[in-house]
Amino acid sequence: MTEIALQMDNDDLGRDVFSRVLYGARTAFFVAIVVTFIAVIIGSVLGVLAGYIGGNTDRLIMWLADVTMSIPNLLLVVVINTSIKPPLARWMETQYLETLNPIYRNTMWIDFILVFGSMALITWPPYARLMRAQVLSIRSRPYVTAAKAIGLPARQIMWRHIAPNALGPLIVAVSAGLGTAMVLESAFSFLGVGVTPPIPSWGNMISDGLRVWQHYPHLLAAPAAVLGLATVAFSFLGDGLNDALNPRGVK
Repeated sequence: MTEIALQMDNDDLGRDVFSRVLYGARTAFFVAIVVTFIAVIIGSVLGVLAGYIGGNTDRLIMWLADVTMSIPNLLLVVVINTSIKPPLARWMETQYLETLNPIYRNTMWIDFILVFGSMALITWPPYARLMRAQVLSIRSRPYVTAAKAIGLPARQIMWRHIAPNALGPLIVAVSAGLGTAMVLESAFSFLGVGVTPPIPSWGNMISDGLRVWQHYPHLLAAPAAVLGLATVAFSFLGDGLNDALNPRGVK
């Protein structure tokens, strides 16, 4: 009975599955929040500039967004990880040999930085497009015309009068983007180009469970079910925010 209990509670290395799922939730939420925050900042700034300035600036930013969206997400992440991670790991090893500082022995931050950077590079275009559309509809409003008439600088008009009034749809998009970021992080970790062991991640837990799912299906079902529930929860959150922030929408 004890052996069966251990097999049902632990993975093939004797690690507690429940604890790893909880730790994986911290990894997933941390990556999702940081990546979404970075992508929203980049997308919002570029979207406001494209929508308000227009002209060549608008065409350049939208061209950059189209190019980014045309690149396969997995290919971009693989290229970034394979080209940047080895030199960074060698540099940290060299620094550790020279300084004996234990912080250079922990390569966990390389994984997180590369995941944050690569995922932010592929997730900002939708936010830029959304902010651009909102700015295009707001910049002709009477209060913007009045701000121009009294001689306010363009920078103040953009960031004090236009950007705050365009945040409603962006907040809804962010709630859905959190779920998307969690799925992307899990997918990249599953393929070995995201957060790598020993850091628990739902993606690498699913990858480990896939090898033994016929004998121990709970090792695959537990992280997969939690990931699915978290994604659905963020989708419902987005729908609720849309109903609250868009009272004129169809009920």
